[in-house]
Amino acid sequence: MKLKNFKFRNIFFCCFLLLVSMLSFGQNKKSDEIILTDDGVILDLKGTFKINWDKSDPDVPCSGTGYGEMLFYPDNKDIVNGKAIVLRLRDFDYNNPDIYENNENYEKEAAKEEKIITETLKKNFPEEYQKMQKIRKGELQSPVRVKIKKVTPYTECDFTTVYAQVIELKKIEGAKPKITKLKVKKSDESDDFDEPHLDEAGYLQEYRVNSNDGYANMREKPTKDSKVISKLDSETIVRYITKYGDWYYVYYADYPSDYKNDLTVKEYRGFIHKSQLKKRIY
Repeated sequence: MKLKNFKFRNIFFCCFLLLVSMLSFGQNKKSDEIILTDDGVILDLKGTFKINWDKSDPDVPCSGTGYGEMLFYPDNKDIVNGKAIVLRLRDFDYNNPDIYENNENYEKEAAKEEKIITETLKKNFPEEYQKMQKIRKGELQSPVRVKIKKVTPYTECDFTTVYAQVIELKKIEGAKPKITKLKVKKSDESDDFDEPHLDEAGYLQEYRVNSNDGYANMREKPTKDSKVISKLDSETIVRYITKYGDWYYVYYADYPSDYKNDLTVKEYRGFIHKSQLKKRIY
């Protein structure tokens, strides 16, 4: 009888350790995707990279390639609710644009952007880049690992696109990128550029500040002693990016109340404890 009890206790103890290990592994897996730095939060993610190009577009100069957006689809679908993230290789600010005020600046910036994209493709996909030069219109797709910051949900005409600045982009070792040749449409056909759907997930998760104190602290890091970035009043709507344990990493844009005197939109990204938030239901 004692031998049976001893065996049962051993089996129970082993199962308990296995359960704890599994739970710990699950938590660490998500926590490892968030890098906390003095310069803000960096997301270290695995996923799928996509970009298309169209040299047959008559509106693209002879020297240009006509790249579409650089898109990243995170493997972890909790990140921005599984929406595609548009990667930017340089700093950007769509809420406070200044480079697009005239066509001259726009053309210069577009040329710079295409040059940087070309250099990035040559560096990370050298073999694929050579193949791309022989195809007038196509799409490159590859498993990658990226480090991104400044995740920005930007809404225009009731449609939200998620942007982020790329710090690092690397092809997964051993991965086999795929190049798909796309049909070149005739001049009298409508052209949608076969852009991958940015609205596949439909919407971003939004939360409403719901605190008994009348406000919630948005903090720099996911701890109660971390620096307070902003105090958000109850009923304030924030946009969910991802989570770190019981802390939600969110985005908030503070639009000016008086557009006549101040057009500046202030952006905030930080952590709010989940107990201070309530999911917004449409």
